[in-house]
Amino acid sequence: MVNRISLQIVLLTGALVCSAVAKDAISASVSNFTLATPTVSVNGNPVAPGTFAVGTIQLWYEVHAYQFTAGTLATFDLSLQDYQPSTAGQAPNYPVTLSVTQIGGTSITLTPVPSSFPVSGLGWSGISTVTVGIPVSTASNSALAADGTDLVGNLKLSTVTAGSKLDTTTNVQVHVRLVHPTSCLRLYDFMTTQDLSTSVSSLQVELFKSGPKAGMTKGTTPPQLSNDLLIVNTCVSEEVFDLMVQNDSSFQDQGANSVFMFTKSGSTDPLTLEIADFGAGTPKGNNHCFGSLHLPGGDSMLVTNHLSLASLPAAQLPLGSFGFSGLLAVAGTGCPGIANTLAIPNPASLSVPFSISQ
Repeated sequence: MVNRISLQIVLLTGALVCSAVAKDAISASVSNFTLATPTVSVNGNPVAPGTFAVGTIQLWYEVHAYQFTAGTLATFDLSLQDYQPSTAGQAPNYPVTLSVTQIGGTSITLTPVPSSFPVSGLGWSGISTVTVGIPVSTASNSALAADGTDLVGNLKLSTVTAGSKLDTTTNVQVHVRLVHPTSCLRLYDFMTTQDLSTSVSSLQVELFKSGPKAGMTKGTTPPQLSNDLLIVNTCVSEEVFDLMVQNDSSFQDQGANSVFMFTKSGSTDPLTLEIADFGAGTPKGNNHCFGSLHLPGGDSMLVTNHLSLASLPAAQLPLGSFGFSGLLAVAGTGCPGIANTLAIPNPASLSVPFSISQ
């Protein structure tokens, strides 16, 4: 539920696919991806991360946003090893200083740490952690915000030691591709106790056993409930929408302010939601329809509706479960309005099974 960044990382390893003219060569592999996990392939065939380069290694990432954001996109480890692809050719003159440097365009930055290694001989290995970043100049360039924009950066391995005879023809090419999202809003519907402390997945319905209300619904266990709608904006831009809360007809609002609205900076997972993270909510009376709500990019909104079971004949209860839902509509279209295509799922539905106590 955060910005996802798209990178293609291609390792061109001529030392591994050509007839080696040097006795020793540097092989390369990539692994330990953080912030974003790419799909890895060699010559178009999927492989496990960390496979040694044979031909071309490609790592594919995608940035789902309407524009690039300045800062760190991802990191990965570039593992290097001195091996012997052939016994033909002249042996290297060790020690050899190996460097990893960015060449060519700077629309993205590739920063290897360390960027220099002392290669001692056959069997030597080392790891450089490469940080992939987007410069401010790239993020602020409106010409680079089009859907499908592809930014390219290159890393080159080379030996600083003159006449080393160590083969270092591996290059790293990084592509950062912008993909405009088709769905920014994530909508969740779930039930809790009224204080939002406990998740509720099923209910027990109690009936009056005697008296004038015999056979009528008395309440539920737990008795006080909240139908909760969580909206998370996974994109960088603000989204505006209408919202409709729909409860099962067997329930009634609890109190004069049964509905509260909360907002939170940052994304939220309904499975780990902590109401304390949202701060004080805003009472919304018994309103179930909201127009033109603004949710900044990356932030979350929570709407809670305090409920209790209405008093009605047991025969009027639905079969087996209660149904609840929330709908995000295009701003200004009201309730139910025109479904907002940037939201998934939409509507968000909740089914709560129940049993009648005997």
